[in-house]
Amino acid sequence: MKKFLLPFLICQLLFSPAGAQQKPEDKLSMTFYALRNMYVDSVYVGPLVEQQMMILMQCLDPHSEYLTPAQARANEDVLLGPTAQGTIGSTMQTGLTARMLDKGIGYIGIQVFVQSTLDEFHQKVDSLRRKGMKSLVLDIRNNPGGFFDAALAMADELLPVGRLMVTTEGKHQPVQEIKSQVKGIWEQGKTVVLINDQTMSAAEIFAGAVQDWDRAVLVGSRTFGKGLIQETLPFSDGSAIRISVARYKTPCGRSIQKPYAGRPREAYWGEVAQRSATGALPAEAKTQPFETLQNHRTVYGGGGIAPDVFVPATDDPVQKAVEILKNDRQYRQLLTETSTATWTAFNSHSTLDNPHSTKITATLPDHSYDGRYIVLEHHHPVYYDRVTIIDSTLVSDGRFSMQFDLADSLLLKVGNLRLTKSEATDLPWMYDLKLILTQGNTHISVDTLGVKLTGNDVNQQYSDVVIRAELDRRSQYFALNGRWNAVQAQRGLTADEDRQRQTEQDNISRRFMDIYGQYLRDNIQQPFASELLMRYPLDRYSQADSTFLVAHCDQQLLAQNYEREAARQRKFEYFQQSKRATDLGNHYREIQAQYPDGKPVKLTGLVKPGRVTLLDFWASWCVPCRQEIPFLKELYQKYHAQGFDIVSISLDKTKDAWLKALDKEQMPWPQISDLKAWDGPITQDYGIQAIPFVFLLDQQGNIVLKNMHGDKLETAIRSQLNL
Repeated sequence: MKKFLLPFLICQLLFSPAGAQQKPEDKLSMTFYALRNMYVDSVYVGPLVEQQMMILMQCLDPHSEYLTPAQARANEDVLLGPTAQGTIGSTMQTGLTARMLDKGIGYIGIQVFVQSTLDEFHQKVDSLRRKGMKSLVLDIRNNPGGFFDAALAMADELLPVGRLMVTTEGKHQPVQEIKSQVKGIWEQGKTVVLINDQTMSAAEIFAGAVQDWDRAVLVGSRTFGKGLIQETLPFSDGSAIRISVARYKTPCGRSIQKPYAGRPREAYWGEVAQRSATGALPAEAKTQPFETLQNHRTVYGGGGIAPDVFVPATDDPVQKAVEILKNDRQYRQLLTETSTATWTAFNSHSTLDNPHSTKITATLPDHSYDGRYIVLEHHHPVYYDRVTIIDSTLVSDGRFSMQFDLADSLLLKVGNLRLTKSEATDLPWMYDLKLILTQGNTHISVDTLGVKLTGNDVNQQYSDVVIRAELDRRSQYFALNGRWNAVQAQRGLTADEDRQRQTEQDNISRRFMDIYGQYLRDNIQQPFASELLMRYPLDRYSQADSTFLVAHCDQQLLAQNYEREAARQRKFEYFQQSKRATDLGNHYREIQAQYPDGKPVKLTGLVKPGRVTLLDFWASWCVPCRQEIPFLKELYQKYHAQGFDIVSISLDKTKDAWLKALDKEQMPWPQISDLKAWDGPITQDYGIQAIPFVFLLDQQGNIVLKNMHGDKLETAIRSQLNL
């Protein structure tokens, strides 16, 4: 009985009313403690954590989400921009495109706002001016946003110094007004900005700023309506959460964010399709009129940015922009009169070009999915966070059905079906169910044994080969891990057994990749095969399959994949180099940052020869970092007079959040930051993947301890001080 005493006492302590159950979130910690230490069988909690993370994020606003490691990398890759992924001027979709449209009229397209956008814009404007450009068409259609700072830097190029560009505010973020600060390269020329319903987030900030100051004529259709700011918080395994931290408003005070409270996510995302052929604002926006700041025109908030000139999908907005720029009188009139396009009536007819009728039906194993929505979407195979929402529907009576017109651009590509709300009891194949987008009927049968597609030859073959192989791989992994986990729980694994386990896992993976590679070879002339090819790194395929598929797949996708992988490899190699460069015995690396008052500072000015220094990497949003501060204060009070210093380097991105945390924590040692969070060089230079993270430097500035905390850290400090 004695061996059961300790777990029993811990259970009593954790789960008793007088114990540690002080906050609702403590239930999760206690549950996972119980699973690890008290559950009757061995259990791998990883998948359970993944499910709970997805469920938690889906209970928040539609833009807060949990990112798997692959999704987090894809999100990061998109925002790196051409300077990291290739040379400027390449055909990459993150870069800018430029050309002359007509005499004196230039065109610049911005696919997404990234770190390199401003520099590219300067280059493109200079080039077009040499070709005689006097007026400019700026195209931000289908621009999902990207970097907040990059979009504001672009708005700064069009607005005079001192103009308010955006206001941000959140529950834990103080009000921040951001104004233009530089004399821009394009403050005078006539400008038309092209927008549509896929112009989102930071791109909407840009559009709202230039419209509120009557600086440009907006042409196209109403923008998406995303007025929430997200910050990405990474975990050490490469996954991350992206949570909304603030709302933003345009210079005249209107909110861009469309309503989402009390609406299912699929209704929120599917609302764009209901606008159909018009750029109309929602009815509630009529109660939110605002005036532009220069010419006092009426504009409206509450659901995206409405254009000054609405252009239906059947017409060419570029041609309309050229017509406006050629007519000085019309251009001036549009900037001084309230647009009539805002209240265009809704039209329920589809505007998709060359439609192909598609119907998808499904039977599910039980009624546990009833009342939830399922969304059909297409992900870009390389830049995975670029998503096209195709349709959505409600699950009822253990079934769902959707019928829609499929655009030519999506025909024979890969569709993803996902539930907008996940439950812990959901079957694993319901999280991301793939099928081929094709005209005609497709029926999906889901049960506890797997998934089967019927109804047309394309999806029948995909089901019989790929889905069947995926299910076989899953069951083989499950059986293998169950067998080896039982041995490990009983007596542990020897080194040879661990290698044998890995070999068996590799064999399962190789058998699947052989089947998968042959399927792609058989279908490589179809668009879906090239998209499916990008699901796995090329080195996972056999040499023969890889050689054939690379030679015959979509070469544009292949080039994008190479560019992404090259950027990722460069970043990985530099990161590994940084980890080696900051190993024990090496000298600390320089950091260029700023004090809280904005004054620039270098780390070399803070690390004093002859004193022991702790470099503490933290952030205002990092709970473990904040919890460690009292201990650091205690160390500082004990040992500062004896030759011990601390320098805190914040990985914050928002200055107000950093300053607010500093005011609350009152740390008496130097505080610095470059306010670039994970996007700046500091984390790369020091090989940091998670915080809190500390380095202890000896009196010569050499690293003697790396990421140790608590008693071990204090012991090392005392040793360096010869105490």
